[in-house]
Amino acid sequence: MDTENGILDAAEALLETHGPAGLTTRAVCEAAGIKAPTLYHYFGDKSGLERALIQRGLDEFMQRKRAPHASADPLEQLRFGWDIALEFALKRPTLYALIAQHALTQPTLIADAHALMQARVQRLVDLGRFQGPTEDAARAVWAASQGVLSLVLQGTQRKLIEATSDLLFKAVTSALSASAK
Repeated sequence: MDTENGILDAAEALLETHGPAGLTTRAVCEAAGIKAPTLYHYFGDKSGLERALIQRGLDEFMQRKRAPHASADPLEQLRFGWDIALEFALKRPTLYALIAQHALTQPTLIADAHALMQARVQRLVDLGRFQGPTEDAARAVWAASQGVLSLVLQGTQRKLIEATSDLLFKAVTSALSASAK
């Protein structure tokens, strides 16, 4: 393993175990078995380390989200993307919280995820399965999924989050369904 990834692995483990307060340069250096100048060489400072953690997490998330789904059904593909977002937030809640915090001031961080969701909604509109306009339908799907993800940030029990996720996905897609007119 290269030094940069070793530092990021150590930082991510500290973040998930001890929260943002545990992500100090001293703790990261100790956990990675390096000296401070090495950390500063790769990341500049703690903010640079956080940005690198966020970027690596988002890259991994988007790679999984873009992975081909076994089904050609666009509604199942939309659900797949929805579930990937929830899975990421549940598996790495502290990293997800850090991403969500930074996305408030840097919306471009989540622009790729939004664009992918919007493309899937567009396909459903184009096929006549969702009512248009696409922007309205995409906003509804995004808002519903963000509502579910906010439950992760609140520390809600996994079982309750998953039940709410299923309920909201079915509700929003049913309301957008062209047959719901």
